[in-house]
Amino acid sequence: MAQLTAAERLAKVKTALGISGDYQDDTLTFYIDEVIEDLVDAGVARSVAESNAAVGCIALGVNDLWNYSSGGVKHSDYFYKRLIQLSMKESDADV
Repeated sequence: MAQLTAAERLAKVKTALGISGDYQDDTLTFYIDEVIEDLVDAGVARSVAESNAAVGCIALGVNDLWNYSSGGVKHSDYFYKRLIQLSMKESDADV
């Protein structure tokens, strides 16, 4: 499974969300790290959560956090569907 550096992951998430420039990089990095920890806490292997396979799910999660409203964050149904799929992927340790 192709692992990404933090910089590669940030670039892919920014592309997915249509964000350019580096003004929001610190905030985006914070949200990316938060979503990765959310995935891991939900049962996704860390090597999967940090891989290219999870970038779409991470981008969705970041978008959900970015657009939170009063009363809390609500992840999309697709985020949860993708999280479940990722939790079933073999980690590098399983291969």
